[in-house]
Parts: sequence; structure tokens; C-alpha cells
Amino acid sequence: MQFISDPLVKHFFFKDVVRIDYSFDTSPMLINDYGYSYLMFCYGDFTAVDHKGNKVAVPQCLIKGTGDYFNITAQAGNTWITFELPNHVLHNITGVPGMESRNKLYDLKEFINPDLCNELYEKLREEKNIDELVRITDSYLEIFYNAWNRSLTSTPVVDFIYKEKGLIKLADLLKQVPFSERTLERLFKKEVGSTPYRFICLIRFNYVIREVEHNPDVKISTLVARYNYFDHSHFEKDFKKFLGQSVTNYKNDYNPLLTQALTRKFNKEQ
Repeated sequence: MQFISDPLVKHFFFKDVVRIDYSFDTSPMLINDYGYSYLMFCYGDFTAVDHKGNKVAVPQCLIKGTGDYFNITAQAGNTWITFELPNHVLHNITGVPGMESRNKLYDLKEFINPDLCNELYEKLREEKNIDELVRITDSYLEIFYNAWNRSLTSTPVVDFIYKEKGLIKLADLLKQVPFSERTLERLFKKEVGSTPYRFICLIRFNYVIREVEHNPDVKISTLVARYNYFDHSHFEKDFKKFLGQSVTNYKNDYNPLLTQALTRKFNKEQ
């Protein structure tokens, strides 16, 4: 499995760009949620299963937003190219309330000219240079970026949660924003695809597992204290909620797809 990325990539719209080429058939590999939206181009037959065990169709050109973990199975010769985008992009593209979009893989061809999408798909197929992937994609989709990247009412709140690395209580967040708890929850369900509390927990959790990947010997007691968990039990509950497994199983179950994604993100943020 070959991962192609560039930690120095800079783009006003894309947060990250990755190409993955599969050199062997894989067993199901767990993919967790980072709270972003994604534009993906998939080459070959992928099998996706959501957190409830339901199969999900994988379009060739897809967009997805925040949701739950899922498992992906690939075959030798498969490729996927991923553009990581701000959270608000999915809602801007689809216009669908966020909670209805959880765990859905939308076909991009439903929202832009299918011929344009097909042409871009073929142009990207063999390209392995990140700068060229960005340049080609810009040449086809830049006309949509302003509309797709339109800031929503929830966007500053989402950005603040990322800035705080999820290390903020909901009560303290409410002191920072001009919304009541009820209004903020309604806003997040519509635009983000999550409750504010779950989103805070998700962002915090992603920093936890990035640290576990970077330092496998770190003590759980250290992580519980560092990331403001009430106790070990609450820490374990987040692993079950966001990855569907215990801390021990996670450490013992090597997943190159998840490991590469987490290590790359951790290194970019140092």
C-alpha cells in the first residue's frame, strides 16, 4: 500500500490531499471520522460497511461529511484520491441537513455536470504528484469553490473547537458564542451533522489517538489526565463510540490506513 502526500501542501480550500494505491487485497480496514468534509475519487471496487454493519455504495466521485466510523475493503490495483475540506462544505454542496447526511457517501455527479466530473476523474487517474493533483482539480472545480466554501453560522464555532483541540466543556463553549444551548444544538444538527457535545468529544478523541500512534508507550493514565477525561471509564467509552473497539484491541490491531492518516496529521500539526 503506497501513501502519497505532501506535508507542505498549501491551498486556500484543501486542507490536505492524499493518494493511496493498493498493491494487495485488504481485509476490512477501519476509517474514523475527523469532523471534516471529503471529496474522493475511487478507482476499482471498494466495499464500505458502516458502523452498524450495513453495506454502503461507493461512488467513483464522492463527497462525505462527518459521521461514524466505517470499514473499507480494497483490492490490489485499487486507488483512492482524497481532498480534505472544511466541515461546512458538504452542507453547502448538498443543502441537506447535516444529521441526514451522516454516514452517507454522496455521488458528486448529483451536484455538478456528470461529464465534467467524469473528465476530471480520468485526468486524475494516473497522476501521483500532489501539486499536479491540486492543479488539475482546480482547473475543473475552482468555479465552485466560492459557493462550496461559504462560511456558515456554525463555522466560527467549529473552528474554535478545532483551535481548542476539543479541550473545552460545552458550558464553557456556550460562554464564547452568541447562542443558547438549544439554538447551538439545532444549528450543529443542521449544518455540521453532529451535536456540539459529540463534535467536541470527537475532536478531542482524534488528538488522543494521534498521540497514541505517535507514542505507543504512552500511559492511559497520562492521556486521561492530559485530555481532561473524568476517568479511565470515560476514556474507554470514547474508544468504543468513535472506533468501535477497546483501547487494547486498537493497539493490537495494526491498521496501516488509519496509522498513516493519523501519523501524517500529527506530524503536520507539530
